[in-house]
Amino acid sequence: MEEQIFNSMIQQGAFAALFVWMLFTTQKKNEQREEQYQKVIEKNQDVITKQAEAFGSLSKEVSEIKQILGNGERK
Repeated sequence: MEEQIFNSMIQQGAFAALFVWMLFTTQKKNEQREEQYQKVIEKNQDVITKQAEAFGSLSKEVSEIKQILGNGERK
């Protein structure tokens, strides 16, 4: 009887150790993935900012062209 209990504890200990190892490795991989996502998000924000600036200047130029076409001269 004691031998069965001892064997049961050894088996569960191994599963517990494997579970803890798997948990920590999964967390580490998730942290690495999150860092990569944050880098991608920062790059995307830079691109969006540049596009917004380009569209702003384009909008200004379109307004100037409308004024020229509408009045025949530049204001």
